[in-house]
Amino acid sequence: MTARAQVQALVPVVKLRERRVEKAMREAGEARRKVADAVEALEIRDRLIEAHDIAKVRLDDWFAGGLSGAAHLVASALARREAVAVARDADQRLRDQEAVALDLAREDLAAAIQALARAQGRFDAMNGRLDHARALVAADREAREQLEIEDAGAFRSFR
Repeated sequence: MTARAQVQALVPVVKLRERRVEKAMREAGEARRKVADAVEALEIRDRLIEAHDIAKVRLDDWFAGGLSGAAHLVASALARREAVAVARDADQRLRDQEAVALDLAREDLAAAIQALARAQGRFDAMNGRLDHARALVAADREAREQLEIEDAGAFRSFR
């Protein structure tokens, strides 16, 4: 295959590889956003669990300080403590699910980065071949031009 034919064949391949790199970059960016969203959700859930723990500690401190007050206040505090414990357990289950989602998002990000690296490598290889073929075309052109110059000089000297 001539260098000119290689250039013609490689140009669409390089463009295709470039589009694949761009697609892989978009997918990696989306995977990064998903990881960031999962981290943010996990941090929010951790703050909710911490707030439940603080509320539970305050109620426990109130109970430890002595049960002074009306019976309905004590019953209300016990109900509140039970509600806080139930809410904390629910948030803990959700946190566990969000931790799993974060792990999956990180795996997706790793796969997207690997796909991007693979696409970039393929693009670089094809682009290198195209550059080489273009260099061969330029070298052929320069050689032809040099021969034309030499032939023109030889023709003049022949006259």
